[in-house]
Amino acid sequence: MPKRSFFLFLLIGLVAIGCERSITNNDNGSTIELSEDDVFTIKLKEPVQSEYEWSIVSKNNHIKLTEPIVRNDNDISTEFTFEFKTVGTGEDVLKLIYTNGSAVKKSFELRIIIGTMGRIEAN
Repeated sequence: MPKRSFFLFLLIGLVAIGCERSITNNDNGSTIELSEDDVFTIKLKEPVQSEYEWSIVSKNNHIKLTEPIVRNDNDISTEFTFEFKTVGTGEDVLKLIYTNGSAVKKSFELRIIIGTMGRIEAN
């Protein structure tokens, strides 16, 4: 029995670690599925360009920004951190742009499905 308990705790730990992964530039265009009241973090890293920053441009009904956007600069890159919380069930498409106010250099999009058990199809 102790062996079975060990594997159960290991599995639960791995699932919890997997859920804590930050979303990055590589996840652009992805879809994530979350539960209501989940917190998730997006970290977008760019080469240093002080006049550009990431901004949220979508209106979202099922997620909210929980902390101010954090900008961390170092000598070679700038990382923007966004922390969100799901606040209802449904689907949102989160859109961000990397802009200096007049020009858009790139965009980031993430489809977020909250409170679903997967797609249900009729036979």
